[in-house]
Amino acid sequence: MDFHEVLAKLTNHTIFKDWNKGHKESFLAHGFMMLDEENKDIWQIGFYNPESSKMTTFIVGKTIEHTAEQEVLESGAPIEKLPVEEVKVLPEKALALAKDLLKKEFAKEIPIKEFFIIQHIDKQTMFNITYFTQSFKTVNIKIDARSGEVVSKNIQALMDFG
Repeated sequence: MDFHEVLAKLTNHTIFKDWNKGHKESFLAHGFMMLDEENKDIWQIGFYNPESSKMTTFIVGKTIEHTAEQEVLESGAPIEKLPVEEVKVLPEKALALAKDLLKKEFAKEIPIKEFFIIQHIDKQTMFNITYFTQSFKTVNIKIDARSGEVVSKNIQALMDFG
């Protein structure tokens, strides 16, 4: 599940090389993974085109394919380039830290879905790990991808997103 290995597999593949020839302005924006049995070992690697404000997502699993460029949901914050060299913590370690924190600080919450995204936001490269719980809440834990330190943690009712 190492992010660097997945990225190397992608960038050395003909599908990526052919796509990249016509998309030199696009940059690596994120690595995303759902953590359920159905999506086990399938990464979604996003490349953002600042000229079109669209994202192309590569699905990397047993095979490699990509989506067409898609509009990006505006969150207010600009999409930043993910500096790969700053991803020093293995996803397994970040997920283990998050699970431990979930058990200690949010013990009443039982996760039913979980996913993470590696991204560069607020001038920091981090694992942004989210759990959807049985009580219709989200627990979000951000872990620094360089040091493995917890950056932030919070819980929010899904109804508050409306």
